[in-house]
Amino acid sequence: MKLGIRITNLLTATGFLACMVTLVGFLGPFWWGFELATHFRVQYALALGGFALIPLARRQWRWSALFGAFALLNLAFILPAFQLSALQAEAPTTPVTATGNLPTLRALLANVNADNRDAERLRRLIAASDPDMILLLEATPWLLDQLRDLGRRYPHHLTEPREDPFGIALFSRHPFVQSQIVHFGDAISPPAVMVTINAGEHPFALIGVHPWPPVSADLAEGRNAQLRALATRVRQCQIPVLVLGDLNLSPWSPWFARLLADTGLRDSRRGRGLQPSWPAGWWPLWIPIDHALFSAGIRIQHREIGPAIGSDHYPVIVDFQVSGP
Repeated sequence: MKLGIRITNLLTATGFLACMVTLVGFLGPFWWGFELATHFRVQYALALGGFALIPLARRQWRWSALFGAFALLNLAFILPAFQLSALQAEAPTTPVTATGNLPTLRALLANVNADNRDAERLRRLIAASDPDMILLLEATPWLLDQLRDLGRRYPHHLTEPREDPFGIALFSRHPFVQSQIVHFGDAISPPAVMVTINAGEHPFALIGVHPWPPVSADLAEGRNAQLRALATRVRQCQIPVLVLGDLNLSPWSPWFARLLADTGLRDSRRGRGLQPSWPAGWWPLWIPIDHALFSAGIRIQHREIGPAIGSDHYPVIVDFQVSGP
């Protein structure tokens, strides 16, 4: 009997801690450590929903109401992932080949992990998904050597492989009208790719980016500076923009919301579910940090998470059409 009471009290205390961590997340704009608490809204909602049932069974109404209220608070952040916007409601949500004269393009985003030595699974994914554009993050010289035959199917490419986790490579079936390696933030920030592609009636800009991970105050500020520089570059674009990347933040981070507000970009996840991409294999901690953001003039037809490729990230596959600015 006493053991049961102790376990119940421990679970109640854990539920109270989950409430406190939920509140800490609202302080994310003020300190990088607080921001880390924003990323696990789904876990908080599920845990607090369960914790609300324990005091309910013991007729501890106040504790049950508190945990239930905080579960709903976290749920409010999650629901937009399942709600179609008015524009999305007008578009089909399954893959199509073309609408009118507009071709449907497919982009594959894959953070391959610099330590990953299983190139075969990535090859199989590329063959099965047949993308028009492939953005590889954490691309190493070894990996690009393993994928050197991609040049036959994807003759247009822009790469800066590195031995650290910030190499990048973009492959495309369609020619680049313009292309450049850029460094958002300062000169030592990780390289990003920015290209203009004309694959049909309308050109569009594709930006591939992988900011610093926010694991310290300096790196968090560096990431935020990169996101601000990215926002500036997006605002300068006169054509539709598709941003692909491991942004090292979830949709519930205040810095993600600021990026969308500063650019007018939209999240391709909206209306398509949670689609977590990291950490692969650790489902209790899954969060979506690999993103496909798009501006006006681009319509997302389909978005999905791809299979495991030996990385700590799952790939993201996006089908889209470009209708012009």
